Amino acid sequence: MELTPSWIVILTEWLGVIAVAWLLSATPRFRKQTVGFRYARRDGIVALTVGGVLVLTGWIFASSSIGKMLRELVRLPEPARMLNPLFILAMISLVITLAALFLRGQPLKGAGWNTTNLRLGVQTGLALALLTIFLRNRVMDVLNGLSREEITYLLVVLGIALAEETIFRGYVQMRLCWWLGERQGVLATAALNTLWRLPLLLASGAYIVLWLNLVIMIGQAILSGWLMQKTGSVLTTILYRTTSLWMNFYT
Repeated sequence: MELTPSWIVILTEWLGVIAVAWLLSATPRFRKQTVGFRYARRDGIVALTVGGVLVLTGWIFASSSIGKMLRELVRLPEPARMLNPLFILAMISLVITLAALFLRGQPLKGAGWNTTNLRLGVQTGLALALLTIFLRNRVMDVLNGLSREEITYLLVVLGIALAEETIFRGYVQMRLCWWLGERQGVLATAALNTLWRLPLLLASGAYIVLWLNLVIMIGQAILSGWLMQKTGSVLTTILYRTTSLWMNFYT
Protein backbone atom coordinates (compact mmCIF):
# COMPACT_ATOMS: atom_id res chain seq x y z
CA MET A 1 0.00 0.00 0.00
CA GLU A 2 1.30 3.45 -0.91
CA LEU A 3 2.07 5.69 2.03
CA THR A 4 -0.23 8.71 2.30
CA PRO A 5 0.50 11.88 4.32
CA SER A 6 -1.81 10.61 7.08
CA TRP A 7 0.14 7.35 7.22
CA ILE A 8 3.40 9.27 7.43
CA VAL A 9 2.08 11.38 10.31
CA ILE A 10 0.80 8.33 12.19
CA LEU A 11 3.96 6.30 11.72
CA THR A 12 6.15 9.25 12.72
CA GLU A 13 4.13 9.72 15.88
CA TRP A 14 4.28 6.04 16.80
CA LEU A 15 8.02 5.78 16.17
CA GLY A 16 8.64 8.93 18.21
CA VAL A 17 6.54 7.65 21.10
CA ILE A 18 8.34 4.29 21.09
CA ALA A 19 11.77 5.96 21.01
CA VAL A 20 11.03 8.39 23.86
CA ALA A 21 9.39 5.76 26.05
CA TRP A 22 12.30 3.40 25.44
CA LEU A 23 14.85 6.07 26.36
CA LEU A 24 12.95 7.05 29.50
CA SER A 25 12.65 3.43 30.60
CA ALA A 26 16.45 3.08 30.38
CA THR A 27 17.08 5.80 32.98
CA PRO A 28 17.98 4.70 36.55
CA ARG A 29 15.02 6.59 38.07
CA PHE A 30 12.52 4.73 35.88
CA ARG A 31 11.22 2.12 38.32
CA LYS A 32 7.68 0.77 38.21
CA GLN A 33 5.83 -1.39 40.72
CA THR A 34 4.19 -4.48 39.23
CA VAL A 35 0.68 -5.36 40.39
CA GLY A 36 -0.01 -9.09 40.47
CA PHE A 37 -3.03 -11.29 41.12
CA ARG A 38 -3.14 -14.20 43.54
CA TYR A 39 -5.47 -16.26 41.34
CA ALA A 40 -4.03 -15.59 37.89
CA ARG A 41 -6.20 -18.02 35.94
CA ARG A 42 -9.41 -17.00 37.67
CA ASP A 43 -8.77 -13.28 37.20
CA GLY A 44 -7.71 -13.90 33.60
CA ILE A 45 -10.94 -15.73 32.82
CA VAL A 46 -12.95 -12.95 34.47
CA ALA A 47 -11.09 -10.38 32.36
CA LEU A 48 -11.83 -12.35 29.17
CA THR A 49 -15.47 -12.60 30.20
CA VAL A 50 -15.72 -8.88 30.88
CA GLY A 51 -13.99 -8.18 27.57
CA GLY A 52 -16.46 -10.43 25.78
CA VAL A 53 -19.39 -8.69 27.46
CA LEU A 54 -18.01 -5.32 26.38
CA VAL A 55 -17.58 -6.49 22.77
CA LEU A 56 -21.20 -7.72 22.80
CA THR A 57 -22.27 -4.41 24.31
CA GLY A 58 -20.51 -2.58 21.48
CA TRP A 59 -22.35 -4.59 18.81
CA ILE A 60 -25.71 -4.14 20.55
CA PHE A 61 -25.12 -0.42 21.01
CA ALA A 62 -24.20 0.08 17.34
CA SER A 63 -27.05 -1.94 15.82
CA SER A 64 -30.03 -1.93 18.19
CA SER A 65 -32.88 0.49 18.82
CA ILE A 66 -31.63 0.91 22.40
CA GLY A 67 -28.30 2.19 21.12
CA LYS A 68 -30.04 4.55 18.72
CA MET A 69 -32.21 5.89 21.54
CA LEU A 70 -29.16 6.52 23.72
CA ARG A 71 -27.33 8.28 20.89
CA GLU A 72 -30.31 10.57 20.39
CA LEU A 73 -30.79 11.13 24.12
CA VAL A 74 -27.19 12.16 24.85
CA ARG A 75 -25.87 14.73 22.38
CA LEU A 76 -22.44 16.25 22.75
CA PRO A 77 -21.92 19.86 21.64
CA GLU A 78 -20.15 20.65 18.39
CA PRO A 79 -17.44 20.03 17.27
CA ALA A 80 -17.39 16.82 19.32
CA ARG A 81 -20.77 15.62 17.98
CA MET A 82 -19.07 13.06 15.74
CA LEU A 83 -17.60 11.41 18.86
CA ASN A 84 -21.03 11.05 20.46
CA PRO A 85 -21.45 7.27 19.89
CA LEU A 86 -17.93 6.39 21.06
CA PHE A 87 -18.22 8.59 24.14
CA ILE A 88 -21.52 7.01 25.22
CA LEU A 89 -20.24 3.47 24.59
CA ALA A 90 -17.05 4.23 26.53
CA MET A 91 -19.03 5.49 29.55
CA ILE A 92 -21.36 2.47 29.53
CA SER A 93 -18.40 0.10 29.24
CA LEU A 94 -16.56 1.87 32.07
CA VAL A 95 -19.54 1.38 34.39
CA ILE A 96 -19.65 -2.34 33.53
CA THR A 97 -15.91 -2.69 34.16
CA LEU A 98 -15.94 -0.83 37.47
CA ALA A 99 -18.90 -2.94 38.60
CA ALA A 100 -16.88 -6.10 37.84
CA LEU A 101 -13.90 -4.66 39.74
CA PHE A 102 -15.81 -3.66 42.86
CA LEU A 103 -18.02 -6.77 42.95
CA ARG A 104 -14.84 -8.80 43.39
CA GLY A 105 -13.67 -6.43 46.14
CA GLN A 106 -10.60 -5.29 44.22
CA PRO A 107 -9.06 -1.79 44.53
CA LEU A 108 -8.59 0.72 41.70
CA LYS A 109 -4.93 -0.25 41.37
CA GLY A 110 -6.30 -3.45 39.86
CA ALA A 111 -7.40 -1.28 36.92
CA GLY A 112 -4.08 0.47 36.39
CA TRP A 113 -4.55 3.25 38.96
CA ASN A 114 -1.57 2.36 41.13
CA THR A 115 -0.53 5.36 43.26
CA THR A 116 3.04 4.04 43.47
CA ASN A 117 3.39 4.45 39.70
CA LEU A 118 1.49 7.75 39.64
CA ARG A 119 4.51 10.04 39.25
CA LEU A 120 6.11 7.81 36.64
CA GLY A 121 2.86 7.61 34.70
CA VAL A 122 2.29 11.37 34.72
CA GLN A 123 5.88 12.25 33.76
CA THR A 124 5.99 9.75 30.89
CA GLY A 125 2.50 10.66 29.73
CA LEU A 126 3.25 14.38 29.66
CA ALA A 127 6.49 13.76 27.76
CA LEU A 128 4.62 11.75 25.14
CA ALA A 129 1.83 14.34 24.97
CA LEU A 130 4.28 17.17 24.30
CA LEU A 131 6.09 15.03 21.75
CA THR A 132 2.81 14.31 19.94
CA ILE A 133 1.93 18.01 19.75
CA PHE A 134 5.39 18.74 18.33
CA LEU A 135 5.30 15.91 15.78
CA ARG A 136 1.81 16.95 14.62
CA ASN A 137 3.19 20.49 14.11
CA ARG A 138 0.56 22.03 16.41
CA VAL A 139 2.75 23.78 18.98
CA MET A 140 1.73 27.29 17.88
CA ASP A 141 -1.95 26.34 17.73
CA VAL A 142 -1.78 25.37 21.41
CA LEU A 143 0.40 28.33 22.47
CA ASN A 144 -1.89 30.83 20.76
CA GLY A 145 -4.68 29.92 23.15
CA LEU A 146 -7.59 27.51 23.04
CA SER A 147 -11.07 28.33 21.83
CA ARG A 148 -14.21 26.99 23.51
CA GLU A 149 -14.58 24.45 20.68
CA GLU A 150 -11.02 23.20 21.17
CA ILE A 151 -11.52 22.85 24.93
CA THR A 152 -14.81 21.00 24.39
CA TYR A 153 -13.17 18.56 22.01
CA LEU A 154 -10.28 18.07 24.45
CA LEU A 155 -12.60 17.25 27.36
CA VAL A 156 -14.58 14.76 25.29
CA VAL A 157 -11.49 12.88 24.06
CA LEU A 158 -10.13 12.93 27.63
CA GLY A 159 -13.30 11.15 28.77
CA ILE A 160 -13.00 8.59 25.97
CA ALA A 161 -9.31 7.94 26.64
CA LEU A 162 -9.83 7.71 30.41
CA ALA A 163 -12.60 5.14 30.03
CA GLU A 164 -11.00 3.08 27.24
CA GLU A 165 -7.55 2.90 28.84
CA THR A 166 -8.91 2.10 32.32
CA ILE A 167 -10.99 -0.70 30.80
CA PHE A 168 -8.55 -2.32 28.39
CA ARG A 169 -5.02 -1.38 29.45
CA GLY A 170 -5.96 -1.31 33.12
CA TYR A 171 -8.55 -3.94 33.95
CA VAL A 172 -8.29 -6.39 31.05
CA GLN A 173 -4.61 -6.26 30.06
CA MET A 174 -3.17 -6.43 33.57
CA ARG A 175 -5.00 -9.69 34.23
CA LEU A 176 -4.35 -11.26 30.86
CA CYS A 177 -0.63 -10.45 31.04
CA TRP A 178 -0.40 -11.96 34.52
CA TRP A 179 -2.18 -15.10 33.31
CA LEU A 180 -0.99 -15.56 29.70
CA GLY A 181 2.29 -13.68 29.68
CA GLU A 182 3.16 -10.15 28.60
CA ARG A 183 3.14 -10.53 24.81
CA GLN A 184 0.05 -12.70 24.65
CA GLY A 185 -1.78 -10.47 27.11
CA VAL A 186 -1.05 -7.29 25.15
CA LEU A 187 -2.12 -8.87 21.84
CA ALA A 188 -5.28 -10.43 23.30
CA THR A 189 -6.26 -7.10 24.85
CA ALA A 190 -5.61 -5.26 21.59
CA ALA A 191 -7.89 -7.76 19.81
CA LEU A 192 -10.70 -7.22 22.33
CA ASN A 193 -10.24 -3.45 22.15
CA THR A 194 -10.47 -3.55 18.34
CA LEU A 195 -13.57 -5.78 18.34
CA TRP A 196 -15.18 -3.39 20.84
CA ARG A 197 -14.60 -0.40 18.53
CA LEU A 198 -15.32 -2.23 15.26
CA PRO A 199 -19.17 -2.01 15.32
CA LEU A 200 -19.09 1.78 15.48
CA LEU A 201 -16.53 1.88 12.69
CA LEU A 202 -18.77 -0.29 10.49
CA ALA A 203 -21.85 1.75 11.45
CA SER A 204 -20.14 4.95 10.31
CA GLY A 205 -20.29 3.70 6.73
CA ALA A 206 -16.70 4.80 5.99
CA TYR A 207 -15.96 1.65 3.99
CA ILE A 208 -13.41 3.33 1.72
CA VAL A 209 -11.01 3.89 4.62
CA LEU A 210 -12.20 0.90 6.66
CA TRP A 211 -8.96 -1.07 6.40
CA LEU A 212 -6.86 1.99 7.10
CA ASN A 213 -8.85 2.81 10.23
CA LEU A 214 -8.78 -0.83 11.31
CA VAL A 215 -4.98 -1.01 11.04
CA ILE A 216 -4.67 2.25 12.97
CA MET A 217 -6.97 0.93 15.71
CA ILE A 218 -4.95 -2.27 16.07
CA GLY A 219 -1.62 -0.46 16.03
CA GLN A 220 -2.78 2.11 18.56
CA ALA A 221 -4.07 -0.62 20.88
CA ILE A 222 -0.78 -2.55 20.73
CA LEU A 223 1.26 0.62 21.28
CA SER A 224 -0.89 1.59 24.27
CA GLY A 225 -0.50 -1.90 25.66
CA TRP A 226 3.28 -1.70 25.33
CA LEU A 227 3.33 1.70 27.08
CA MET A 228 1.22 0.30 29.90
CA GLN A 229 3.70 -2.53 30.41
CA LYS A 230 6.56 -0.02 30.48
CA THR A 231 5.12 2.26 33.18
CA GLY A 232 2.47 0.22 34.98
CA SER A 233 0.14 3.23 34.96
CA VAL A 234 -2.87 3.97 32.77
CA LEU A 235 -2.10 7.67 33.22
CA THR A 236 0.66 7.31 30.62
CA THR A 237 -1.69 5.94 27.98
CA ILE A 238 -4.54 8.27 28.96
CA LEU A 239 -2.39 11.39 28.53
CA TYR A 240 -0.88 10.16 25.28
CA ARG A 241 -4.17 8.93 23.76
CA THR A 242 -5.97 12.12 24.79
CA THR A 243 -3.38 14.27 23.04
CA SER A 244 -3.27 12.07 19.96
CA LEU A 245 -7.06 12.16 19.61
CA TRP A 246 -7.16 15.89 20.35
CA MET A 247 -4.74 16.63 17.50
CA ASN A 248 -7.39 15.24 15.12
CA PHE A 249 -9.36 18.43 15.81
CA TYR A 250 -6.80 20.37 13.75
CA THR A 251 -6.78 18.01 10.74
